[in-house]
Amino acid sequence: MSEDNEMARRAAAHADQAVVAAAKLKVGSWESVQALATLSIAESLLSQRQIDQPRR
Repeated sequence: MSEDNEMARRAAAHADQAVVAAAKLKVGSWESVQALATLSIAESLLSQRQIDQPRR
C-alpha cells in the first residue's frame, strides 16, 4: 500500500473513532473527541498535500 493510501486510511480510521466516541459522549470527554477529529483533519490535509505536490 502506498504511503498516500496509508495516510488516507489512518485519517478515515480516526474519523470513524471520533464518530464512535461522539456517540458515547459523556461530560468531560469532548476534548478527546475533538482531538481525534482534529487529527483526522490534519492527516487528511497532509495526505492531500502529498498528492498535490509532485514527488522529487
